Amino acid sequence: MLEKVRSLDLADRAGAASVRAEVVTYFTNQTHRMDYPHYLAQGWQIGSGPVESACKTVIGERMKGGGMRWGEDGADAMSHLRALFCSSDNQWAAFWSKN
Repeated sequence: MLEKVRSLDLADRAGAASVRAEVVTYFTNQTHRMDYPHYLAQGWQIGSGPVESACKTVIGERMKGGGMRWGEDGADAMSHLRALFCSSDNQWAAFWSKN
């Protein structure tokens, strides 16, 4: 993909060369993060599905109940507590043992 971007003819497009340089630099610097076949072989999730599902179940179920209204501070605090509550038991216990 990088070779394709590098080979684009941008002669008629003002400012496109600098944007291309930024894109090429970004992808070149992040290549080590994009080894998706390796990640899949390790059993790692590479899609957004698990995160989206967690947002729905961890946060959505608690924060979107009937009649609930949250301010920013309350929603932030409840989100942190809910994430701890839904995590492994040792994280919930560790949090409360330190506070």
